[in-house]
Amino acid sequence: MTTNPTLETLANQHDQVQSQLDDLTTRLAHDYRNTAPETVRTYVRNESARFSDARVQAFVPVLVERAVRNRLRGD
Repeated sequence: MTTNPTLETLANQHDQVQSQLDDLTTRLAHDYRNTAPETVRTYVRNESARFSDARVQAFVPVLVERAVRNRLRGD
């Protein structure tokens, strides 16, 4: 039997992912000090927007981190 997640559960998951993305932004800004923090924030925001409709949000921070690090390194 499957259950539908409640709106409260979905909101909590969204808050958790957003908190992880905020932490990621701080970490990346620290790791790439030669890049303006606003640029890092923009990259994280843009990458995370790509996954806004993803059914599974748990992996979004990992995917965003990989993409942003590649972009900041120039890969």
